[in-house]
This record gives sequence, C-alpha cells and structure tokens, in this order.
Amino acid sequence: MTDAAQAEVESGATPDTEPPPPTAPENISVSLRGFDTEEHARTFGNLVATYIRALSRYIDMSALDGITIAADYTLALLELDRGYETNHKLTPSEGIAMGVAMTPAVIRNGNVKSHILFNAGVLLPLEDEKNELFKQALHTLAHECAHVEVTERFNAAFPGVLLQSKSPNLHAHCRWEIIKACWDEYAVTQICAPFGQRPTDGYEETFIAALDQTRPQANGCIRAYRLHGNLEQVIAEVYGAYGELMKFASYHLGNLTGLGLTLNDVPKTAAALSGHWFEPFFGKLKRALGDIAAGYGEWTDRSAFEALGDVADEIVADGEMTISNHRDDGTFHVDIPFTPNTMPEYVLAELIETLSGNVPVT
Repeated sequence: MTDAAQAEVESGATPDTEPPPPTAPENISVSLRGFDTEEHARTFGNLVATYIRALSRYIDMSALDGITIAADYTLALLELDRGYETNHKLTPSEGIAMGVAMTPAVIRNGNVKSHILFNAGVLLPLEDEKNELFKQALHTLAHECAHVEVTERFNAAFPGVLLQSKSPNLHAHCRWEIIKACWDEYAVTQICAPFGQRPTDGYEETFIAALDQTRPQANGCIRAYRLHGNLEQVIAEVYGAYGELMKFASYHLGNLTGLGLTLNDVPKTAAALSGHWFEPFFGKLKRALGDIAAGYGEWTDRSAFEALGDVADEIVADGEMTISNHRDDGTFHVDIPFTPNTMPEYVLAELIETLSGNVPVT
C-alpha cells in the first residue's frame, strides 16, 4: 500500500494523535481463486491483507476467519465451509441490488467467526489508487470489514444465538431474518460511511426503487396465494418483500447517520416518502435502529431488536395480512382478508360485473 492509499484509509477515521493498533489476526488467511497467474494472486492477496490490517485499526476485525476473493463468486459462496450442518445455500443477492460481496458467520473450533467473500472484479481496482473505481473498491472492503465487527458485537452480547438456535415457528423466523438484516446493514453502513466512496446516491436510488415496487410485489404474492393456497409460502414471500424494503431503508439510514446527514440532505428521499404509505414506518424504523445503536455492544436483552420485528408486523398488517393468537405449541392465526388489492384480477373483474348487474347471480 502506498502512502497515498494509506492516507485514504486514515482520512475516513476519527483523527487521533496516534492510530490505534490493528485488531485483525496476525496471519490473515486470504484465498484467491480464478486469477490469471499464481504470482498475481499472491501479490493481490498480500495487498488486500495490508488494507484489511490498516482498516482494522478503526474497525474491530478480531473475529475474522478469513477472506475469499474469487472470479467465480457464486461457486465460492456455495463451497464455503460454514462449520456446521445446514441446508441453506449461500447465493448472491438478486433483484434491485446485485450482490458482489458477503460476510457470513461461520463456526470454527466452537467459536462464531466471520468469513468475507468477494467477487474478484469488485476489489481489483485496489491495485491502482488512480483507478476511477478505487474508492468504490475501498468502501466495499470497509463495508465487509464492518460486518465482522457488528457480528462479533452481537455474538458477544448473546452467545449461543447466531447459527446455534432455531426459531420456534415460521413467523418468528421471518421476524428474525428482518431484524438481523436491518440492524446489520444499519450498523455496518454507519461504521464504514467515512471510508472510500460516499455511497449515498446509490443507497437513495435503491431505496426509492424499492418504495415503488414493494407493495405491488407483496400484493401479487397474496393474489397468487388465493390460487395456490400454500400459507407458509405466502407468509415467507410477503415478509420477505417488506423485509427487503426495510433493509434498503436501513442501508440508507445507516449511511446518512454515519456521514452526519439528515433527510434535508437527500431531497429525493424526502419527496418519495412524502404521502407514501411507508412514510410513518420509515420514522419508526429509524427510531428502532437508533435505540439499538444507543446500546451498541452493551445490550442485556433483545427487546430493542424485537422492536424491529414489531415494525415489520405493522407493515405486513398494513399490507392486509395479520398474524396473531400465538399458541404454546408454536402455531398462530393468519388473517388475509379479501380486498380489492389482494384479489386475483379475474375474480375482481367478475365481482365488478356482478355488482354492475351485467352477470346474473346464481
């Protein structure tokens, strides 16, 4: 790493008379796959390890398991040894935002660690600090490093939860997936906001796109349920759709907080939220995330986290699906009323024809 590159890393940190010591393991394991030559792979691996060590002065990397940088990112995700039995396959994110990096938790010698995986093309601009994508690559690296810290803070506060406990039912599982995704991305984007490229515009565009697409998507899932009748499927799909919107909002909120910005600094976001059905939930999400952040790493119970799940339940109910009456055996009641927004189009058309008097009622 050149002096200029080192300065770029340090420019994102809180100024100190002397930088804190690195927190990354003394020997950082870097696996490189699909590079053109072994020499290139070795050189690039050493460069990335150097950046990781520099960033670890400001981001806690003590729980880092290792790093995988692969030309075939999808295959690298599938082949990662997670250290425990699971049928869940890691795959790149798709949809509004395409995934190019991930930091899943793993178990090594009975301890929860974090392993970072990258699509190689995303990080290669680190080889040349004059590359127009250099700052973007640095920010991506810092983002994944921050995931290591955030995962470790939660694991230290609640040992035995990550990768080692199961939700009692599907509703609890859906809530937990949303809770963890929203908190993780809010905390991570806040931590890494000062390093490299400022991603505010990208987060804003993604969030606004999700605002437009989520309610129609969730309604479409409910309409499809009227035909297939699979209750577990529609619960997972609806919570998944609204959870994605909450996650993209959390990315945006965390980055704004990390940069000391407010809604006044992102007028496109303010305009998109004004009068939108999600507007009150955006405020509730912001407060819930702020409450968790206020106790960062010092939590004594999960009540602040569960508040995020409560927001998710409110959003789903606003979308005309309500879950209630939980029982000791893990079952619960689901109410999905017939409404114009959630009825199959042909059924709605027939109903309109009937009410208009054009179709006889038998």
